[in-house]
Amino acid sequence: MNNISFSQGIIIDDFSKKAMPGWIWGGVEMKYSHEEDNKENGFAEIFSKDKVKANSYIGKIFLQKAHTFTVGNFVNAMLKGVNNDVYVKVQLVYDVDNNSTYNEDQDLMLESKEISMNFDGWKEIKVKLDQDNFSIKSKFNDNFEVTEDNVLGIQFEFTSGKNYKEANFESGIALISEIPNKESSYDSDNSISTSRESYFDIKNDPNPFKTSTKITYILPNPTNVNLTVYDRLGKEVINLVNEDQTAGEHSVDFNSGDYPSGIYFYRIKTPEKTEVRKMLLTR
Repeated sequence: MNNISFSQGIIIDDFSKKAMPGWIWGGVEMKYSHEEDNKENGFAEIFSKDKVKANSYIGKIFLQKAHTFTVGNFVNAMLKGVNNDVYVKVQLVYDVDNNSTYNEDQDLMLESKEISMNFDGWKEIKVKLDQDNFSIKSKFNDNFEVTEDNVLGIQFEFTSGKNYKEANFESGIALISEIPNKESSYDSDNSISTSRESYFDIKNDPNPFKTSTKITYILPNPTNVNLTVYDRLGKEVINLVNEDQTAGEHSVDFNSGDYPSGIYFYRIKTPEKTEVRKMLLTR
């Protein structure tokens, strides 16, 4: 773990407490490593007691900790490779029925695609939270607006592939964090621009809306403007403006059409600044 540098972002757990509060596991064992006993290098070992066969379920580790992951940002983890045909899925678990446990019949999980762990040493795993990288797993509630709420926790599930060479599974985890996506929600000064104060005085009315809403904004100077609407999982819905505009007040209508009810985001981007705002479509 020496001489490793990586992005931290919003830290969920960096094992700096030299312990593992909130962690549970199954199929594998997990323990805090005291080989490197400091904040920068603290980590947890993940291992199996028995040898693992090809094409099999290995186990999972779960951290129960409330956190709101923002759509469009990156779910980040520092994992130790296994030099073998092993895959991990990152799973965000939501307690929809609010009973402090996960029940697959009532609750909801966002699950990433499989990520190969067939590498040597430690590696930063970054997965963008959007519908291209995460799928929804639910038997009862399948509303993407669940990402407005805190997760019950984050889970990592390990499986072996068809080319796995039979051996004990040995890995580790050193960091879990959320990395902000600068392209979607950051301005040119790398500071978040989603507060009530607005450089563009941008707003939409009505909000909530049913059929259409008018987005208005003020440009302090002539500039190029890009105004785009995104859904809850960061997928572009429509580009409303992409042109040079004069200084002063401007407006554009967003028509709901056949779009489903829910939360949408609109982003105004100029060479000087980027801001993101939220609006609610109801039927």
